Amino acid sequence: MWRRFGDLGFAALVAVVVTAEAIPLVWLIWVVLGSLGHPQHLAWVLAGGVATAALGLAVITAYLLAYQSVSDHRAALVTEARARWVARWLAVVSGSESAPPAPIGRDAVEALLELREALRGSEADRLLELLRRYGVGSALQDRAHGRRVTRRLHALEDLARARAPEALPTLLGAIIDPDRRIQVAAARAAARTIAAVPEPSRRDELAGTLVAALEAARLPYGVLEEVLLLADEAAPALVAAVLAREGASPAFRRAALDTVARLGLLSFASEVARHLRDPDAEVRAAALRAVARTAVLPPGARDAVREALGDPEAFVRIHAAAAARLLPRKEALERLWDRLGDPSWWVRRAAAESLAELGRAGLGTLGRAAGSHPDRYARDMAAQTLRDRVEDVVEAVAG
Repeated sequence: MWRRFGDLGFAALVAVVVTAEAIPLVWLIWVVLGSLGHPQHLAWVLAGGVATAALGLAVITAYLLAYQSVSDHRAALVTEARARWVARWLAVVSGSESAPPAPIGRDAVEALLELREALRGSEADRLLELLRRYGVGSALQDRAHGRRVTRRLHALEDLARARAPEALPTLLGAIIDPDRRIQVAAARAAARTIAAVPEPSRRDELAGTLVAALEAARLPYGVLEEVLLLADEAAPALVAAVLAREGASPAFRRAALDTVARLGLLSFASEVARHLRDPDAEVRAAALRAVARTAVLPPGARDAVREALGDPEAFVRIHAAAAARLLPRKEALERLWDRLGDPSWWVRRAAAESLAELGRAGLGTLGRAAGSHPDRYARDMAAQTLRDRVEDVVEAVAG
């Protein structure tokens, strides 16, 4: 807060100084153009301009030095005060000290929010009770409904740290706000709040509500993926709600499948397999990424991977080549041999890396490809991959 207002003061000071310097400059131009026969006037204007510039620089320099000194001192005081409050709140949570009377100041609230964000389990529950006792959550919700965007964003950020389930209606309403900044901040806060709900059934219910709000907001893929990952323990519930939702947008399906890949959610193997033939190429690629990263390929999904190896989109074939190593060993070697001759460099690279992951058999196939593959680019890729994997080759030969 202090730095924000200090920056505003600095901007105002610079504006005043520049304006003050502009006055003698304008007068100088007037004298030069209209009074060339009066050099004495010109000398006075030049002296005034130089003096004004020097004074302005001196004022700005003094302000910067004073601002830095005061700002550092203020920051040190705030840090010290919050450290004292952190220690006091920890003592309250442990039961060795009684809770302070209401109302509490800003430093106390900030320390309480920091602890609520960092701790888990029974201690976090006790901190949530304290937030409710002092009315922190309700005050933040009131600010989240305000008119000033900056104030609302700060309130949503604090609600994300508070992770209070009673704030979810406010957060869900903010997700469909006309301002995209508010939407994104509210979506992040809602995901973190749902993650703090302990009851699985209640969490599943809230996940469905959040998914509906996110779908209505039409948030971009990157934000959707971030929200799903922020959900932490509630991520599986959100992913399940997305993949089970009829008419979910391609961006949402893609974000859910990439979350499966990043978090290694093996329980969604059948849902991933179902999306291997999705009409949207980006979704097909995301499903193939999930297959490759989780290393789970149901037998019924093998045909889809085989088809993806010949997909017209190169980026789909890249991920299909990565997933093809999960096919039966002999078939995987043959199909990856073929993909070494793909027109796309990236597909050839993915096929070579997949072969290298198949151990001695894959490295042997790369060796044969380096010497006898009919495609010259396939030979080059196989040879380069073997050079990059010298240690693996030596280990395979020695073994």
